[in-house]
Amino acid sequence: MITVLFPLFYLLSTTVSVEANSNRMEVLDDILKRLRAAKEGIAQVKANFSNEFEVAKSRLDRSNETFASLGNTIRNTQVEIQNEKDQLTTMKTNMVGILARLNRTELDLAGLNDVMSESTEKSESIKESLNQTLRELETAKKKEVYSRWDVLYSEKFLNKKLTKEMAQSQELESTRNFLGLFVGMNITNDVIRYLKSRHEDNMVCLHSGI
Repeated sequence: MITVLFPLFYLLSTTVSVEANSNRMEVLDDILKRLRAAKEGIAQVKANFSNEFEVAKSRLDRSNETFASLGNTIRNTQVEIQNEKDQLTTMKTNMVGILARLNRTELDLAGLNDVMSESTEKSESIKESLNQTLRELETAKKKEVYSRWDVLYSEKFLNKKLTKEMAQSQELESTRNFLGLFVGMNITNDVIRYLKSRHEDNMVCLHSGI
């Protein structure tokens, strides 16, 4: 009985062992398939990551270039702003100088106006003096008499400094000795009027021949 059962048991155990080995193979194949799939997935993820990394790196490089360009632009702008400030400072300095010159010119013009006003007053005084002289000459002409001092109204003597040579000239022969005292003086209308009023001792009549 035992002899009969032993081969049967061996046959059954061998069948079970073959089935078990078959199941293991299937499991191993499944595991291998899963590992291959996982490896392919990892490779795909790695490829995708590498692509994304390259894209990100390219963007970063472009950003760095943009920042560098922006930095250069900012530095150039700062230089231009400084140049503009320097030009404005120079212009301000020049304007201060121009204003100072304008103020001096204004003062000079004011002084010139004063001089012109004074000159105008003197001109008016001279004009009045000449008019007075003309009136005196006209009066003397109407009376047909003239003074020995009237010769001093000529262009040769009037408003000129009397020199020794002028005092000894032929025109002043009748007053030569007396005029020697006035050498160095300006022969003005006032001087002539003084001489005519104080030293008119030799009036000459045109018709009397005196």
